[in-house]
Amino acid sequence: MTRFFLVVLTILAFNNALAYNINSGDVIHLEVFGEPELALDVTVDTLGFITYPFVGKLSVVDKSVESVKTDVIAHLKDGYFINPQVTVFVKSFQPFFIQGEVATPGSYSFEIGMTVRKAIALAGGLTERASSRKIYLVRAGDNDKNEVKVGMDEKIFSGDIIQIKESFF
Repeated sequence: MTRFFLVVLTILAFNNALAYNINSGDVIHLEVFGEPELALDVTVDTLGFITYPFVGKLSVVDKSVESVKTDVIAHLKDGYFINPQVTVFVKSFQPFFIQGEVATPGSYSFEIGMTVRKAIALAGGLTERASSRKIYLVRAGDNDKNEVKVGMDEKIFSGDIIQIKESFF
């Protein structure tokens, strides 16, 4: 029975990872079966591009892992390989940031399924002066830096900034 739940959790985590949209700062692992020199870890640059042999510069930001895989296969088929078997996955995510009234503000490693509540726990919890009702979020990629009021169960993404305000009463 325990193995069954482990398999189900693994499948759910895998499906969530496939639904994740890639951000700048993420490290992506790419490899082509039978071509060990094409097994590389590449970091998505600030403009959202990666550079990969035989493909060149490729825009990957805001794309799913499956979409990036499809793009790489298309480029490799264009005169280089007949039927490339490509593996793509996010090796590490851009961190998220938490500031304000938490025990240890700073940057933390992002994981699929992260919520504000989990982020606060990673940061050591709320301080005595913290307001659990004054939590704001700036989404990664929001150039206007709009703070949106959120609740504890709000999902966060890599690169997001969480601000915990002080309670005056």
